[in-house]
Amino acid sequence: ILSAKDVNIQFNLRGKVLHAIRGIDLDLYQGEVLAIVGESGSGKSVFTKTFTGMLESNGSITNGSVMFEGKDLTKLKTDKDWEGIRGAKISTIFQDPMTSLNPIRTIGSQITEVIEKHQGISRGDAKKQAIELMERVGIQNAANRFDEYPFQYSGGMRQRIVIAIALSC
Repeated sequence: ILSAKDVNIQFNLRGKVLHAIRGIDLDLYQGEVLAIVGESGSGKSVFTKTFTGMLESNGSITNGSVMFEGKDLTKLKTDKDWEGIRGAKISTIFQDPMTSLNPIRTIGSQITEVIEKHQGISRGDAKKQAIELMERVGIQNAANRFDEYPFQYSGGMRQRIVIAIALSC
């Protein structure tokens, strides 16, 4: 379902070029689970950001392809190009959930926003679905916790909320 071939990624830093990824290949097949592991700074996040078009602005894919549903994702450039893929078909769950959650918006509003955008359903139905997703990922008393803020959740619970958001897509 996803195939990366000979992917090279570089960053322009203060007038110099940093070669972050060189010649990575990956094939993910339907029904498989794939874990990408490595030391801190080894390029795991940089590589997987190419699957969702989230590479930093000073980064570029200089070689290779990332094929998904017959499309080479390395050729997509704008957010408009990524609509229908990012979030809807490929989601990223970041290790640090605070990079994904807005600290001044309630947990419930952040989940329902994604449901409304990707599924086109009413706010009331989105709220019901959000509460179900919160329960599904192990948030107890989800209906009572819906209007709380990220700082009111532990790190593990925030991670579960990010998973619920990914599932809602």
